[in-house]
Amino acid sequence: MMDKGPPEKYIRTFAGDMETLQKGGTPDLTPLAPRPAEVRQPTDEGGPHPEPKERLVAPAYTPPLPANAPLKTYAGDFSERMKETKASTATILAAEQDRALPSLQAVPPESSHRNILYSIVGAVLLIAGIAGVYVAYTRYRAATEPVVVTENVPAPIFVDEREEISDTGRALSVGAPDVLLRNVSAQGSMAGVVQVSGRQSPFFILSVLSYSNTFSGMLSWEQEMSVDLAPLFPAYPTPVLNTPAATTTPSGVPKAATTTTSVAAFVDASIANHDARVYRDTAGRDVLVYGYWNQATLIIARDAAAFTELVGRLATSRAQ
Repeated sequence: MMDKGPPEKYIRTFAGDMETLQKGGTPDLTPLAPRPAEVRQPTDEGGPHPEPKERLVAPAYTPPLPANAPLKTYAGDFSERMKETKASTATILAAEQDRALPSLQAVPPESSHRNILYSIVGAVLLIAGIAGVYVAYTRYRAATEPVVVTENVPAPIFVDEREEISDTGRALSVGAPDVLLRNVSAQGSMAGVVQVSGRQSPFFILSVLSYSNTFSGMLSWEQEMSVDLAPLFPAYPTPVLNTPAATTTPSGVPKAATTTTSVAAFVDASIANHDARVYRDTAGRDVLVYGYWNQATLIIARDAAAFTELVGRLATSRAQ
């Protein structure tokens, strides 16, 4: 019986190739041919042979693989690359380690001045955008709002000249009672200047809602009315009184002449067939007059002449 050598390898592995490379050899990259199966030939020995129960069929012949395998493998490519570059195991391991640790490139920090500049530009653009939206919205509102046409309110009396004014009365500290202010309607009321006998004076024609309430308010206002309306109806200059002449009595005692002075106050009067209240100074001159043309119209004027002129114009306007 013959001694057999080391067993032949029928399977080549990547580990085996690496072991061969580490020993300094070159792996055999020739594909291994499969070992053909041995078929025992029956020997003709003496004696009768029993009939075989089953017929033995030899396995089909498998042709050997071609020298160049049609399928490329990682092991084959690796071996060819090592032969071309004449690389060793140490150089391969060093290359793998260098590729596993990529070099870190230092990234320069961004400039803070550039960030501040970007922030300022962004804020300016934001403010400009908000302002543009506001301007566009206001123009849109102005274009879409309906135009309100104000009607010309007819004046209670006919006038020679007309002038539109605003903010009237704000500079006056009029202390009129609330009951009077609540019952005065702007519709049908007016203020103006009337000229009588070459003298101009202001006047008021007020449309009232309640005769009794407004008349009660005017009576309670009389104590302060001359002072509150002094900017419109100022007092007359005080006349200069002459020095009274002295007289003597039969007994020879001198006696001074006496003069009577009236007290400034409101008094009842009838002007142009209308009841009125007149404030007269100590010299008996009209400073302020108020009265009713009818129960819905209150007149405040300078004197009796102005009151009469306003009553006549009211009568003429209502008659037309």
